[in-house]
Amino acid sequence: MNDLNTQFRPSIWDDIHGQNSVVERLRKQVELKKGLSNAYVFSGRSGVGKTTLARLFFKALNCENPTNGNPCNECAPCKNMTFDMMEINASDTRGIDDMRDIIRDIKYSSTGQYRGILLDETHMLSKPAWNCLLKPIEESGQKAIWFLCTTELSKIPKTIQTRCQVYKLNPLTPEDIHKRLVKVVDEMKLPITSEELQLVARNSDNNLRQAIHILEQYSTTNSLENIITKEASFEFLDGVKTKSTLAIWKYMTSWEGKYPDFDSFLNSLKNDITICLKMKAGLYVYEETDKKRLDKYKEYATILDIETLKHSLRTLLEVQEKTSGVWDYGSIMLLSSLKLTEKR
Repeated sequence: MNDLNTQFRPSIWDDIHGQNSVVERLRKQVELKKGLSNAYVFSGRSGVGKTTLARLFFKALNCENPTNGNPCNECAPCKNMTFDMMEINASDTRGIDDMRDIIRDIKYSSTGQYRGILLDETHMLSKPAWNCLLKPIEESGQKAIWFLCTTELSKIPKTIQTRCQVYKLNPLTPEDIHKRLVKVVDEMKLPITSEELQLVARNSDNNLRQAIHILEQYSTTNSLENIITKEASFEFLDGVKTKSTLAIWKYMTSWEGKYPDFDSFLNSLKNDITICLKMKAGLYVYEETDKKRLDKYKEYATILDIETLKHSLRTLLEVQEKTSGVWDYGSIMLLSSLKLTEKR
């Protein structure tokens, strides 16, 4: 049985949110059959749609009856994607012999015009494997298209990048995630309130796949209890407002049991500060947000000056950098709490 992420994988370009520029360029290539490359790189953090974009682009390009750049989802190439596109996880298929096997298999026929090779986590490939790929991704005669998906673009050799079209995907915002969740919920007919859906979007760590997994759990109980912790909490912003080191430190040390990991907790705090900064600059226009929460953000955006907000965001970014791979956060959180309230 398919999970919800598989069931609701975008099938047309309008299903993809937060990547407008990339979608527009890929869609035009399908429509005009111009500007096509033998190889594409999609880079970005987890859950932003790298493999989704690769699959959708390949399906649309191979489709016999595309409309406005969208695949028809009915013809033989559309229905035989699993045959026409090889999908390989490079974290466990990373050596030169593995790449030679893949290159050999490309020669087998497909139902469509092209054969696709999607290498996920490509930054894990060994140096000999990369060298083995140099010539194949440059050749145009074999009607094969390579898709390299990675969370670490810097680890893909420049000699490979220069042979590819490189697309850097934007991090998804809670707004982007919410727009997609609305369509998923409508199709599933889930009895979830608008406020609960916004709560899911805000607590998905900016990861659409994670948000849909939360919905999957919700669908069995019709409740978010024990799935995610309700946010009241403007305690952190209260501490910043009153410059209370104790309030900030108490809140920052109470994250366990409320968030899946410390990184997700910091992302939640950064989101609150970012919204206030956007409001301060007149950039925040997300109308669907819960009105009570929106009013609180407006209150903090009015009370807190822009330098305090910028200092808070910079400090949280520093904490996130320093705690990468760290298990004991106590000392770092204490220093950060002091820094957030120190006189400048």
